[in-house]
Amino acid sequence: MRKVLSLCCFLLSILTANAGPDGFGMTKTEVACSLRDGEGFLWYGGRGTGLCRYDGYETESFRSDRLHPDLLRSNDVLCIAEQKSRAAIWFGTKEGAYILSKKDFAVKSVVVKTPQDSSELADKRIASMLAAPDGTMWLTYRNQLLHMSADAKLLERFETAWEGKNRSILSVSLDADGTLWAGLWNGGVVCLKQVDGKRQMVNGDWSQYPAGRREQTEEETKEMLDSVMSRQMTGKDTVVLSWVRTASGACYVGTYHSLYGYDGQKMRLLQGDLDKVRSMAYSEPSQSLYLLSRSRGVCRWYEGRLTVLLDSTQFRTLRLQGDSALLLSEGVAGVRMLNLKTGKIATDTTTAEVSPVATAYDVDGHRQLIAFGQERLTLPKGTDFVEICLSTLDFEHASQVQFAYRTDDGEAWTPLPEGEHVVKISRLPAGTTRLEVRATDELGRWSVPVEVLTIVRPALWYEHVWLWIVFAILVLGAGYMLVSNSQKTKTPELNGDAAPQALPIADQEFLDKAVAAVSGHMTDSDYSVDALAADLCMSRANLHRKMRAITGQTPTDFIRNLRLERAAQMLRTTSCSVNEIADLVGFSYASYFTKCFKEKYGVMPKDYRT
Repeated sequence: MRKVLSLCCFLLSILTANAGPDGFGMTKTEVACSLRDGEGFLWYGGRGTGLCRYDGYETESFRSDRLHPDLLRSNDVLCIAEQKSRAAIWFGTKEGAYILSKKDFAVKSVVVKTPQDSSELADKRIASMLAAPDGTMWLTYRNQLLHMSADAKLLERFETAWEGKNRSILSVSLDADGTLWAGLWNGGVVCLKQVDGKRQMVNGDWSQYPAGRREQTEEETKEMLDSVMSRQMTGKDTVVLSWVRTASGACYVGTYHSLYGYDGQKMRLLQGDLDKVRSMAYSEPSQSLYLLSRSRGVCRWYEGRLTVLLDSTQFRTLRLQGDSALLLSEGVAGVRMLNLKTGKIATDTTTAEVSPVATAYDVDGHRQLIAFGQERLTLPKGTDFVEICLSTLDFEHASQVQFAYRTDDGEAWTPLPEGEHVVKISRLPAGTTRLEVRATDELGRWSVPVEVLTIVRPALWYEHVWLWIVFAILVLGAGYMLVSNSQKTKTPELNGDAAPQALPIADQEFLDKAVAAVSGHMTDSDYSVDALAADLCMSRANLHRKMRAITGQTPTDFIRNLRLERAAQMLRTTSCSVNEIADLVGFSYASYFTKCFKEKYGVMPKDYRT
């Protein structure tokens, strides 16, 4: 809790100091409220900002402007609460309350109907709001305390008063017992109690108000220790370099020269001659303090005695992890793990406890946020380039984080420069692409890979497989028809019947010789193109050229067609079996003969006979 409060204070100081028109909302922003939601995003608001979401790198604002003139009645945000059961952010402004859904980032107003059928909250200054564990919400304006259901319906209404006068509500809070408390303007506190079987607002005690008993933040503790040191010490020992608080509330304080203990009233010297106590951590199980000193190295303070565990001055940060100390080096030595029991040191092999997430994406310059629970991103048709914004939601160390990504299992990781958080993916294939990401923490340790998004790019009309199959079938069909028509128009009958068109005498004589040569070797299955060329006293190349020019066929096709024509004649005029005819026309295999015959005549040999 202390770390969260300190982080929010740190962030608010950054936001206030560095706000700009395109960075954190408005110039010179006055931040009035902030909230770290369950996912880790920072939501904040102030004067003129609207509701803002910060992911460590960029801020998205939800407010009325020239593009969204009617989104909010007022851009002055006064309070924020998270409704986890509905994945929603409630926020109050100077003119009404609103709900933002983290599932689609739609903003709608909270409407409480009046007898005149208007919205009671439309022009009201919503001072505070609170999310109850049961999913209901509490919000206040003036002296009105409204209890709202999870779906924003009014359940109960209470009015607050103090010493007989109406007092506006400043803040509301729930204690550990579930009792609702309300702090009032100009003093006074009331709580919701059961009185005569009915819940009523009754006067309470400030000392019991939960907000009055909150833990001191790290920033507040640091300021307090600086103040104590400046009053009680002199010289360089007035500067606090490091400190740690134990579960009992006591503090250890490290300075340029010494180690001190603080019991809430007085600063007591524990150990001198340490020369710059850079970092420290306290182990509750062992009741031991571990610290880094520039002159002594890694030390343990236990029962009033200082023990040197590692005489090394290269480290600047110490953190405890079980029975080991995590040490971060000043130079290039990197991260080391010191076993506190054995005193042995080794390279840190642990993975970073960070979980990278995708926060937004950009297509054609149009930025969209990644919704709550969204694991699938469908891009517009024709998109082959997308930018994905990443974050570990570690705001303090965002500039030190490094990301690496890959878009398919087995591919090499593509690292991004330190501080860069945008993945640019081009030439996306049609279909789904899995984006895996890993990231470092501030110590440079890598996390385990996480699949942050499944990117879907719809296929364009020409990218569908079935379309290419249909196209290929059409092309093959058209080609087959062209070849068939060419053969029908060019190829004369080769069985001695009249040709469809007259040939030159020399060509006809050549064709007659070729027909006679093949017919003379009809039963010889080994009679080949080379044999035909020899019988015609020609080279194989000249035979091929001349045969194509006269018949449009290759010599191989010429020989096969003559054999098939003879087979067709025998099927019509003889009673020989198909196998016998195949053998008589020079086919070694009846199955191959059947195949060739069907290709030429369109029917099986046995069907041709009938």
